[in-house]
Amino acid sequence: MNQQLQDVRRLEVEFAEAMNRMYAVGNGLARMRASLEVTQTAVTPASAPAVGAPTGPAPTTATQPPPRGTVPPPAVPPSARPVRALPSWWQREGAVTKVLALAGAVVTLIGVAMLLALAMQQGWFVPDLRVALGVLLAVALVGAGHVVHGREVAVGRSSAAPVALAATGYAAGYLDVVAVTTVYGWVPRAGGLLIAAAVAVSGLLLARRWERQLLAVITVVGATLLAPFVAGRPGDEVSLFVVVLSAAALMARGDRGWPMLAAARTIPASGLVLLGIAVAEDDGSPSRVALIAATALALLALAGAVSAGRHDGRDLVGSATTAASAVVLLASFGVHGETLRTTGFALVAVAFAVALAVTSRPPVGPVPTPLATTIGAVSGVAALLAVTSGAPERWVVTGVLLTALGYAAAAVTTRSRVTLWVAAGATVVASVAYLTHPFAFVELGLARDHDAVTALVDSALAGGVAALGAWGVDVVRGVSAQVRRLTRLAALVAGLVTSAVAVISLGLLVGDALDATATGFLAGHALATVLWMLASAWLLLRGLRAESRRILALRLGLGLAAVSVAKLFLFDLATLDGLWRVVAFIVTGLLLLASGTAYAKALERARPVEAAA
Repeated sequence: MNQQLQDVRRLEVEFAEAMNRMYAVGNGLARMRASLEVTQTAVTPASAPAVGAPTGPAPTTATQPPPRGTVPPPAVPPSARPVRALPSWWQREGAVTKVLALAGAVVTLIGVAMLLALAMQQGWFVPDLRVALGVLLAVALVGAGHVVHGREVAVGRSSAAPVALAATGYAAGYLDVVAVTTVYGWVPRAGGLLIAAAVAVSGLLLARRWERQLLAVITVVGATLLAPFVAGRPGDEVSLFVVVLSAAALMARGDRGWPMLAAARTIPASGLVLLGIAVAEDDGSPSRVALIAATALALLALAGAVSAGRHDGRDLVGSATTAASAVVLLASFGVHGETLRTTGFALVAVAFAVALAVTSRPPVGPVPTPLATTIGAVSGVAALLAVTSGAPERWVVTGVLLTALGYAAAAVTTRSRVTLWVAAGATVVASVAYLTHPFAFVELGLARDHDAVTALVDSALAGGVAALGAWGVDVVRGVSAQVRRLTRLAALVAGLVTSAVAVISLGLLVGDALDATATGFLAGHALATVLWMLASAWLLLRGLRAESRRILALRLGLGLAAVSVAKLFLFDLATLDGLWRVVAFIVTGLLLLASGTAYAKALERARPVEAAA
């Protein structure tokens, strides 16, 4: 009895599956028919059927409901409609209103500023009345914006008119704050900054409540650009004012989803702080206030960029604002004395290096790659500036090489691509600086006047940078094979040059100690050629032992042998003389013969093993 019941259940399941397949086939045929009808309609215009054309009933889709427990197949999707052409920008909804509102706000704000300036020049009204009228105008404009916005919300409409009215009112309020603080001096600077912060926070909170980025942008840009004209010129007061304004804008939104506000609160402010630095420098007294303002602005820009990067991985505005504020920060330190300048550059380098490490992993990061690259680049540039600013002239190249070595070691340790690119940039600068050593050792007269001690130290550091660079491209993920090959080739060339410079430097130092500088110079060049040939022989023999890199080692060994012979005939033959020229030719020739013999023997020993395998 149980067996029969199980058979009945099995048949029910199989019947349900068969019905599902039938419904699927029927609906598939219906979709194909609908597709063919749409295609035929698009190709052939609608007309009466031809005479005598056979007609028949059209296939119909099965409509019987499926068995219980099954899901009916989806209905046939409607045919796609042609895409309508996008209207011109002035035909889009609200475009003309936004343009007119923005233009009206800018013109009104300029008129208010001109009115204040003209009233001061002509002596119209007393100062109290001027400021009071400005406050009344600001309040009236903001109130009008509230009224218009309320009416639009009531009818379900949205336009830029309330945004323009409110933004103009808040900008007029900023001008009043600047007037009572810097023009009339009624309020101390600290009090004026507090009032400005209050006005800024209220305006930006209103923009956040209305979800209107345009209101925040107009408020920030209008106050930033018109403040110097009312204050008289860019200076410390304006620098502090724009920093407070930038902080208020950051608190209002955090730059998340409002890239225009991020640019508006940082880039114009950076320009004004930079102008303030230039004005103070022309006066002959670099400003410490501008330095503080630049530091605060850089921190605000970095915080906003990190916030925006976590919200949108494709954000690029944060990279631009961080770079702009960093330029101002470096310029603010650059106008001061050597001690403060060098210390400031070093602190900026360390701070941005720490920021790169913190933002590259949770819980803060990871941030977008462009932002991380910008942070790392600022750190590298600041480090190089610190070295060139504070190091003695004799050790400038050494400091640059140490900087490149540090970033290369960090790239190998952290295996970060961004750190690797920063190390690559520092290495390029260090390589250009290092070229003074090999060019000085081409001729004896130049070599006598050159510092052999720094050349020896720099050669050791440059060799370390080359080795770490080749190691870094191997351990860091995401580096293309072509970049790895080029880096290894560059590291090999750097190794040849640095080894030759190191040997020649040793020869010069020994020659100076023995009062035989010329002999030391000649001996150094001869030994450099021999050293290259020894390296060539080692590569050739090493290639036979390493199966995976045999071809690469053979090419490098033969190429290095060719370079050694070329140096021997093109340089040593003309530069060296006497015993050292003879030694160079004989030793190099013997090494060539020994290399060939050893390579042949090693190859013979390797062949039986390969044949047996």
